[in-house]
Amino acid sequence: MKIRSLLAIVAFVLLTGCNGVQLSAEYSTLLDKSAALSNEAATRAEAGTLSEADKTAILRKQAVTWQLFQNARDGVGGEK
Repeated sequence: MKIRSLLAIVAFVLLTGCNGVQLSAEYSTLLDKSAALSNEAATRAEAGTLSEADKTAILRKQAVTWQLFQNARDGVGGEK
C-alpha cells in the first residue's frame, strides 16, 4: 500500500511539474526580458563594447526590474 501511495505522489509530481515560482504572464515576460538584457550586457561588457552610459542605463533598468519583483512579493503597488 505504501508503494502505491508513493507511486501516486511521484506520478502527480511528474504530471503537474515542480515549479518553485509561479509568475503571472506579465512578470514572466518581465523576467525573460530582464534575463535577456543581463545576458546582452554581460556579452558586450566581456567584448569591451559596452559604454559607460549603457552600463549605467542597464544597471538602472535592472534595479527597477528587481524593485518591481520585490513590490509584487510584498504586495506593494501594482503599477510600473
